[in-house]
Amino acid sequence: MFIRKLFNYWISKERSGFYTFLALVCAVSYWLGSMIGTGSPLLAGRLKLGSFLGFLVLAVMFFVHKNLNSYYEFLGLFKDTDHLPQKQIAFVNSFCMTVFLIAAVIGILIAAFTTEPLWDAVADWFSRRPRIEITEEVPPETEPYVPEPSMETPDFRTLLGEPAETPGWVEVLNNITEIAAAFITLAVIFITLRHMSNRVWTYITKPRLTDEDEKIYLKPTLDLPLEFRPGEGEDGQKKGLRHFLSYTARLRRYYKKQILKGRRRQHIVPDPPEWASPRELEQSAAIDNAVLHSLYEKARYSGQECTEEDWRRACADAEERNEIADEPA
Repeated sequence: MFIRKLFNYWISKERSGFYTFLALVCAVSYWLGSMIGTGSPLLAGRLKLGSFLGFLVLAVMFFVHKNLNSYYEFLGLFKDTDHLPQKQIAFVNSFCMTVFLIAAVIGILIAAFTTEPLWDAVADWFSRRPRIEITEEVPPETEPYVPEPSMETPDFRTLLGEPAETPGWVEVLNNITEIAAAFITLAVIFITLRHMSNRVWTYITKPRLTDEDEKIYLKPTLDLPLEFRPGEGEDGQKKGLRHFLSYTARLRRYYKKQILKGRRRQHIVPDPPEWASPRELEQSAAIDNAVLHSLYEKARYSGQECTEEDWRRACADAEERNEIADEPA
């Protein structure tokens, strides 16, 4: 699974810069082999052969990557289309790509074996061209001037003086600077590695659902939340902190906690499904509380905001049943 995710991530973009860099490396390696020449023929031959084979493999990899990236982007244009013949498209694409790769490899081999003699022929043609020789007048030779050696060697210490000893504070400052630079370097390396690890882990663990139907039917029903997230309404719009602290939201959270507590007492796992009615939820949790039931129906279905009196009513009922509400009034 990890290899497949890494492969999909690799073909999701063109990566032309990466292949261009490797091509330049092969070219530089081949040029070094040509520059070594007769100095070390064995090493030069190995460099040139390795560079050529590396370039050949790199060209094949570039063409394959370009084809898979184009195929990936093409399918992305029709991700919302039903009954897309992906297998037929993949079969035709692989056939055409195979034919193209065979032709490309044959063309590269032919160009490689015909280019070197061609360059030799071009160099030989230029060598046979007449050259214009320019003669320069050579001045008469004269004896070079040799200065007479001096009998006395100058003492530079008398001019510059003895070097002074390095102060102690300079050595201490130098040590502190080196330690600080080492700590800064380690901190930068640690932060960089941590950031890269977080990015890789986030990419690996993020869900990848390409179909809206899969988002609904592949997700277990019992894993769905019992209610919407705090601060979010049924229509998906943000309602803010004010709605989260309202008595309606408090009653709904209190009702949910009572249901979950009752189900835990009944040793029922997992959490109740989202589509269950309040009566079914209470029966599964072995709860028989008409006050709580009516208050929840008002908070959940009436469309009216609950008041402080409703909340006090729920708290009073909980005290009568020797239960304490989790949230204060």
